[in-house]
Amino acid sequence: MLERKLSYMIISLILMLSLSLTALAADGRTPGTDSRAYANNVVEMEVGGTSNINNLPTYIIGVVDLNNIYPLSLGGGYVIVDMGANELIIDEDGDDLRVYEKDQIFYGKDAPEAYEVFVSQDMETWESLGEGKGTAEFDLADSKLNWARYVKIEDRETSTAGREPGADIDAVEALNFAEEPKSAIPVPSTPGFAVISSIIAFVALLFLEKKR
Repeated sequence: MLERKLSYMIISLILMLSLSLTALAADGRTPGTDSRAYANNVVEMEVGGTSNINNLPTYIIGVVDLNNIYPLSLGGGYVIVDMGANELIIDEDGDDLRVYEKDQIFYGKDAPEAYEVFVSQDMETWESLGEGKGTAEFDLADSKLNWARYVKIEDRETSTAGREPGADIDAVEALNFAEEPKSAIPVPSTPGFAVISSIIAFVALLFLEKKR
């Protein structure tokens, strides 16, 4: 009797493992483990749904954990995340950004839900990368930007009812990331810098006058 029970347990474990491997192979995507590639913090958000239990900004921050899933349910609203000054999304070959939405294909959970992704360098000018449904990838080449720091995700689901309303965003990952480009660093405008610049310019003028 004991041997039969053990046999059943072993067979069950083998079947569960096989199903897990099949699901992984069907999707083919693996979340990155480098925390630098993921969103650092929430700059701004407005989520809807009076019964929404997934409404904490921390739910969209950090790496993907498929064993401990707490997404941010937008409920018809939006969220803006900061990827970090030294962890910008950069435009390289292929897709540059992945948004993890708790869907059936990647997570084995719910039906995929729709949202639109925007990116920005300064939170003033935004470029749309298009709409996604479920866990999806986006290419910066579809915008006018070659790098971006901020990501805005707007819910495209209309219902705000239920405990997990709208698109359920688990994480935002830069598939290609790097430090902030030097061209993006503003020139200092402090009084000290202005004084030094003036002195250098004056000395240069005197040198030119002497050469004449």
